[in-house]
Amino acid sequence: MAYSTYNTNNGFAQAGGGTANALFLNSKLTPNSISFAQAAGGANVAEVTLQLLDGAGNALERAMNVEIWLSDAATGLGITGTTASGTVTAKTASGTVLTALTAKKHIIAQTKTDGTFILEITDTGNTGFYVAATCPTTGEIVVSDAITAYGA
Repeated sequence: MAYSTYNTNNGFAQAGGGTANALFLNSKLTPNSISFAQAAGGANVAEVTLQLLDGAGNALERAMNVEIWLSDAATGLGITGTTASGTVTAKTASGTVLTALTAKKHIIAQTKTDGTFILEITDTGNTGFYVAATCPTTGEIVVSDAITAYGA
């Protein structure tokens, strides 16, 4: 993606003359949001892919730390009151959990260099959690749809 060349050291630039702002800090394009995609994994497993996005909504290929939690609210406010019956962790070779802040509910994760992290939720109750995350640059809380893609 080509961005205007004016002051991209620290500030905003617009992609290809568009209107979507891309945030640059220290001459590096930084995430402006996070997208979510869910897929069924093994039995009672939901896989939720988080993708860092730039200001124009393009996938951002960069490793960063992201705070992720399960919520009961579509707004992402608060941590769920329900504990998953199994693990809440990174899918194998799909990012790294740096620390679990609240067991089976709240983690600090590190994306792969392609800007993705796949959260694997194992829950025999197939709970409709919302996956919430804090965008590492903006601090904005972004939230998935309710999780429904558990494997059979």
